[in-house]
Amino acid sequence: MVKSMTGFGRASHEEEDVQITVEIKSVNHRYFDGTFRMPKALLHLEGRMKKAIQRTIARGKVELYLTIDGAGFRSSDVKVDWNLLDQYITILKQASERYELQEDLSASKLLNMDVYQVTEKEQNINQLEAEIFATMNLAVARLVEMREIEGEALEQDIRTKLREMTDVLTSISMLSNEVTSSFEARIRTKLEGFKELEAIDEARILTEVAYLADKASIDEEITRLRSHLDQFHDILSNDGVVGRKLDFLVQEMNRELNTIGSKSQHHKISQHVIDLKSEVEKVREQVQNIE
Repeated sequence: MVKSMTGFGRASHEEEDVQITVEIKSVNHRYFDGTFRMPKALLHLEGRMKKAIQRTIARGKVELYLTIDGAGFRSSDVKVDWNLLDQYITILKQASERYELQEDLSASKLLNMDVYQVTEKEQNINQLEAEIFATMNLAVARLVEMREIEGEALEQDIRTKLREMTDVLTSISMLSNEVTSSFEARIRTKLEGFKELEAIDEARILTEVAYLADKASIDEEITRLRSHLDQFHDILSNDGVVGRKLDFLVQEMNRELNTIGSKSQHHKISQHVIDLKSEVEKVREQVQNIE
C-alpha cells in the first residue's frame, strides 16, 4: 500500500491528576528527520521514542509534541527572600513617617513585591513512562492511518495519469509509422523533378528511406517508456518504501521523452511529447510526497 508522507495524529491519556497529550505531524522529506518537543525531564526518552516511531515511519520530517499537565507530574514551591522583604517594609515605614503618608501594607501589595521565587518540580517520571509510550503509539497509529488514506488517493490519481499516458504513447507509436512512409513520398516527389533521368535506382531510394527512418526512429524510446509505465504500476502495488524508486522512474521517463522530442519530425508527435512531459511533471510532484 502506498503511503503519503503527510499526516497528523493526536492522542491523550488522563488519570486522576495527570494528563498526557501527544501530537505528531509529518511532511515529505528525503529521509527520516525527527524533532521532539517535550518537558526537559523527559528528554532522556527521545532516543527510545525515535526508534519506536521509525519502526512504523521510514521517511518524512516528523515533529512530535508531548505535554504533561497536572499535580501528579508537576508541583510548585514558593520561596521568599525574607531579608529583602524586611528591607522593603522598613523603607515603607520610614517613608510613611518622613512624609506623613498613610501606612498601607495590604497583603495584595506585599504579593506584588519582587521577593518571591516560584520553582516547579517534575515527579513520578518513571511511573509515567508506560503511559507516555502508549499515548505516543496511539498518536503514531492515527498519523499512519491518515498517511495511508492520503496515499490511497495519490495512488488512484497516479494510476489514472499512467493509463492516460499509455494511450498517448499508443498514438505516438502509430504516428511514428507514418514517418517512414512520408520519407519515401518526399524522396520520390523530389526525384520527379529530374525528368532527364531515364531510370530511378529503386534500391537507392529504399536505402535512403531506411537510413532516414532509422535516424528518426523512436521505437526503442517508446518500448522503454512502456516498460517504465508497467514498472510504475507494479511498484505502486508493493508495500513498504517506494517513493525513491518511483522518483527514479520519473527521471527515466523524462529522459526518454526528451529523446523522442529531439528526434521527432512530426508536429503531432511533438505536441504529444509536450503533453506527456506535463503529465510526468504532475506525477513527479505527487511522487515527492510518497514514502
